[in-house]
Amino acid sequence: MNTIGVDIGGTKVKAGIIDQAGRLLTHIEEETNKQDLKTQLLSVIECLLKQGPYEVHGIGIATAGRVNVEKGLIHYATSNLPGWTGTRVRELVEERFGLPAVVDNDANLAAYAEMEIGSATQDGNFILITLGTGIGAGIIINGMLHRGENGGAGEIGHMVFMPGGRLCNCGKRGCWEQYVSGTALSMDIKEQGGLLKENIRPDELFKLANENHPIAVQIVDRYITNLAIGMVSLQNILGIDCFVIGGGVINSSQYWWEQLLTNLNKVTDRPPLVRKAMLRNDAGMLGAALMARKNAKDKRRGA
Repeated sequence: MNTIGVDIGGTKVKAGIIDQAGRLLTHIEEETNKQDLKTQLLSVIECLLKQGPYEVHGIGIATAGRVNVEKGLIHYATSNLPGWTGTRVRELVEERFGLPAVVDNDANLAAYAEMEIGSATQDGNFILITLGTGIGAGIIINGMLHRGENGGAGEIGHMVFMPGGRLCNCGKRGCWEQYVSGTALSMDIKEQGGLLKENIRPDELFKLANENHPIAVQIVDRYITNLAIGMVSLQNILGIDCFVIGGGVINSSQYWWEQLLTNLNKVTDRPPLVRKAMLRNDAGMLGAALMARKNAKDKRRGA
């Protein structure tokens, strides 16, 4: 059974068709059109449906924000996706293409993919943290996604980490996202007042720190410390001792992974098991397609 998965992030939209074995058959990646995201979503799906002799049985959409999965609508999205709050995504997609659709938070579906075909196939309890434009989490408890009311579980980026700190686009101050996301790294770079190139990418920053550039070392040390402290807080709250780290920042993990493990050992006497996401930055897209397959099968059984 072939299904489509679409991953809508604050920076990119990724979409593809996967087969029964979870293999990616075809793939599209575009910059997120924040001015007209609805049209872009329908366009990438239509483009995929025209590619190759693939019979598609369902569509899954992974998106940033809080998602009401039962209704298939966006309960809340920050200014990373302006105008997205309130969108009835499932209705929009099903009416256009006549295929069963499912919509969920991107981190939830990334966690689902890692559990099904990725690095956590043997783990019934774990937290997947996505480090990208923002930061989110998918929480798996006893082999099931924990979504909370209105899809609010896993919005770890908006737990207050530094009271009175940086203003977040959610309206609060000091959210963890403002200290451990790709956006946070960009702010850290700008705050150096020209001591680093303002357009330097996070992967370049980590590489500079690895080469002992003093300003880069300072930024990365603070970033890794903040990440470790937040992870241990989540471990203590939920009693889950396994983490999977994914999202775009994981692509530069060769420069900072060992430092994260060292810092975790410094801030707790019970350091959690930490794995890199096997599916990398494709996890949300693949999870959306896998959930679409489950949804299509469930609907067939109920028919």
